Amino acid sequence: MQNILDFPVPTAIAAHRNSILFHMTVPFDNHNWWHATPSFPVDYFVYSCSSPSSSPSLTWLPPCFYGGDNDPVLDKFVQQHRRQQQRIMFNAEMGILCHGDNGERFTVAHLCHHQLELCLLHHLPKADVPMAWSLKKLKIPQDMKIDLNSWRTDVVVPIGKSLCWVDYYQGMLFVDILAPADSEDSPNDQLLHGVRLPAQALKYRRLYNENGDPDPFRHVCVTDDGIIKLVCVLPKRLPDDDEFKIITWTLVDINTGSWRKDVDTIIVADDFFDLYDDAQSCLPRVQPTFPVMSLVDPDVICFLLIKEEDCNLTWIVEVNMRSKVLLSSALYINEEEGERHPSENDCTKGFYGHYFITTKFSSYLSKDAVTR
Repeated sequence: MQNILDFPVPTAIAAHRNSILFHMTVPFDNHNWWHATPSFPVDYFVYSCSSPSSSPSLTWLPPCFYGGDNDPVLDKFVQQHRRQQQRIMFNAEMGILCHGDNGERFTVAHLCHHQLELCLLHHLPKADVPMAWSLKKLKIPQDMKIDLNSWRTDVVVPIGKSLCWVDYYQGMLFVDILAPADSEDSPNDQLLHGVRLPAQALKYRRLYNENGDPDPFRHVCVTDDGIIKLVCVLPKRLPDDDEFKIITWTLVDINTGSWRKDVDTIIVADDFFDLYDDAQSCLPRVQPTFPVMSLVDPDVICFLLIKEEDCNLTWIVEVNMRSKVLLSSALYINEEEGERHPSENDCTKGFYGHYFITTKFSSYLSKDAVTR
């Protein structure tokens, strides 16, 4: 019997409103065979809670077989699961959109920009329709100004009835995933809408090219009110430049792709470090990384301060960019570190380079959920 300890820890992929999308990779018969995230077999789940008075639910998503691999060598390691033709869907390319009055409906999507394909799975519990993946071709507008050949998806965010795939150094791809399924002209086509990043942001190149590694200096986020912002921690380019500069832009019109620079919220290095008072004197004077915007207040952004020379000791700080106030700070300790003996934590502290997923999921849980 397979030891339960051999099962990998579930990985959260995306979240929206009252639901969290995550996946698990099932162990292979050969325990000595190393396998990466996209290896087979993979199971996807959605964990949902409609309201504090209802019980959470766990929904297993049927596997998607469009474009799957039928390599017989790989099949040898997954004999007991028979998933050898399952489609490879990288986490960064997947998103979830909740809809309906109480968020009881959700749609999971995977975009493959190389083949211009969109895989969709609609969960409609009251419609008495079994869940099944569908495959649609994407139509590119003639005025598209984004180079899909060099595209790399950094994050997928839900906006209205659309999911938006973002390349932090190119732009954004919007797809209305709730649009009518078919039309007489093109029964399987889905329209793709592209928005380029602001001109100043396009002048910088990606510094981290390892596939799967998140970029530590940029983030696109959406508030509950639908405000879309790009946050950039821009590095020094010229000798007379500041050590770094934090700039945010607001997308004012999706249709035209126009951005507005938030000139009142710009912070340069010296001003950022001046936010430290006596109580925060222990904070390292390093370039902030992994910006994440508040879902409630678009002027409030959280950053990580990583002190590499001190075993990657990591602090989380919350800053109001408009009022130029450091609202809070805390030392980051992950779950694994908390379980170790203090003597084992000498050089294991730190944040390993993945974004926090912003979500209001906890607001759908009862206040005493922890005690139940």
